[in-house]
Amino acid sequence: MSAKPLALTGPGGANQLQDDQILVDALPYLDTEYNETDRQLAMKLVEHECKTFRPTKNYLTHLPVPDYDAFLTPCMLKEMSRMKKKEEMEKLDLSRCELPPPSAVKGVDRKLWAKVRRLSACRERNYIFQVLRNAKAQNEHLMLRQINLELMDEYAAENYLQRNKLMESLLTQAEKELRITKEAVMEVHAARKMAQLKAGDKVKQLEYSWVTMVTNNYRMEMENRQMESDNAKQIKRLKVDPSKLEDKEDQEN
Repeated sequence: MSAKPLALTGPGGANQLQDDQILVDALPYLDTEYNETDRQLAMKLVEHECKTFRPTKNYLTHLPVPDYDAFLTPCMLKEMSRMKKKEEMEKLDLSRCELPPPSAVKGVDRKLWAKVRRLSACRERNYIFQVLRNAKAQNEHLMLRQINLELMDEYAAENYLQRNKLMESLLTQAEKELRITKEAVMEVHAARKMAQLKAGDKVKQLEYSWVTMVTNNYRMEMENRQMESDNAKQIKRLKVDPSKLEDKEDQEN
């Protein structure tokens, strides 16, 4: 850890947090020893980052409120109520597909049918025409469904097969891109690890050199003090004036 920041801090908030002017310059792949103070500082940084990017309780406030009841039609509500009560579904009404005769007695009277066809104002003829039109519409609907089923039987299998192949190719491409991205991430981590280990070796060498130089300087200082002490003892023993020795050295120089 450095006493002062080693890089310019942005205006966002990193400089607001560093009141004590502490910069975290640790190497995650190299530094394994940390104390409680370092841990508290790291947690403080994490907490500050979470406060900066903390999402709100409702992060969809900028979107319109969805209307979940838009598709709750009366028919659907009725059906949901029936399912909740576990009641059986009503049978389909096929009466509109039927073509009943005018009456049970007159159904076998061919003359009456001929008379009905001739009399345009006859009420039963209008009823029969209405039933015929209804039956024709139902028949056309069933024919259209049959055509659609035939088309599906002929082309749907190949179409779905092609779609499945397309989805498989998209899945393969997505998996390939994911694998490439993961490999790139692993390469980044490996490069960071190698760079930090290399920097760690350099730091260790510099620390060793620094310790060696400090040790040598200390030894030299101790030797100098020892020499000064020995010189003082010799001067005292020989009863020599140190100032005269200094003047003599100056004259020789």
